[in-house]
Amino acid sequence: MLNINNSKIIYCALLVSSTLMSQSQAGQLNILFENDGFSASDGNYTNGFSFAWESKALLSHQQYLPATIPVFFQLQQHFRLPISKSHTAWGIKLSQRMWTPNDISVIEAQSDDRPYAGFLQIESHTADYGTKFSQKNWLALGIIGPKSKAEQVQTKAHSLTDSTPPQGWQYQVQDQVTVQLAYEIDALLFRSSKFRGKIFTHNQWEVSSYSHIALGNFNTEASLGLLFRLGTILNKTFGRLSSHFGHIGNTTDVISSNNFTVYSRLQLGYRFNDLTIEGKLPYESNVAIEHNQAKATVGIHWTINNYAITWSLNSYTRSYSSDKKSWHSYGSLTLSCAI
Repeated sequence: MLNINNSKIIYCALLVSSTLMSQSQAGQLNILFENDGFSASDGNYTNGFSFAWESKALLSHQQYLPATIPVFFQLQQHFRLPISKSHTAWGIKLSQRMWTPNDISVIEAQSDDRPYAGFLQIESHTADYGTKFSQKNWLALGIIGPKSKAEQVQTKAHSLTDSTPPQGWQYQVQDQVTVQLAYEIDALLFRSSKFRGKIFTHNQWEVSSYSHIALGNFNTEASLGLLFRLGTILNKTFGRLSSHFGHIGNTTDVISSNNFTVYSRLQLGYRFNDLTIEGKLPYESNVAIEHNQAKATVGIHWTINNYAITWSLNSYTRSYSSDKKSWHSYGSLTLSCAI
């Protein structure tokens, strides 16, 4: 078993982040919080946190990338389709997520419910943003199991909020190192002409399609979706929203004034494997993965000069076939600032 010290992972992530930030003229910091607490219950995907940075987007032409892009990200850019002209950005993210059974007050192992699972991950990405076509890819190294420290985070959070204390983390998915690669394409289907609204004067609406694929031992899945956006300056922010966990593109760099967008997303997909369900456990589990997946999201994105806020309500279908609930929901909040 590979021994990974969490403090070293976090230290390396912060060191790499500071190095990348110093090499870039501008960038955007993003802090994400996700939780299912608004529904007054825990269960399935219950909490997520990420600290991310994305660079200023620089103009690039096909195979000719800006010289200021760090070498590692130039190599990662080979996982992309050639685009005649786009704005290229890159970034890094440290995140933690956790999953639990529907009833966290049970002390015994729950062989017919989703197991406890915690996940800690460091991820790099590159992105090509255009007005009608965008693409993004992610490369990640993580660890699932007790070394993710999800048990300590949830236990402490529930003690501070006087919530039900989790009783079954001793039965969580055991330690395993993960490697993931993901890719996403956004393509504009239609964008309306500008029209005057009650608050903003240059409103537009658009419909775009996207496809997302993830490959790795943590999970492998493919999905297709439609994204509807209503707001201002849509051509400059195309592709910044993503179905990928924790990804918010740099909008503070391309928006010089207030920008408000309402969006809705519908996604259908197929999941081949899921380590949070199929990982090694200290007990015999009867839970089987539900391969067919669907997800619906409504949200807002508001950029105010050097700051931005993104909020969404997300609902998704059951992850394992014996789940008595057909849908689960969680809220997501991202706070961003230019640096």
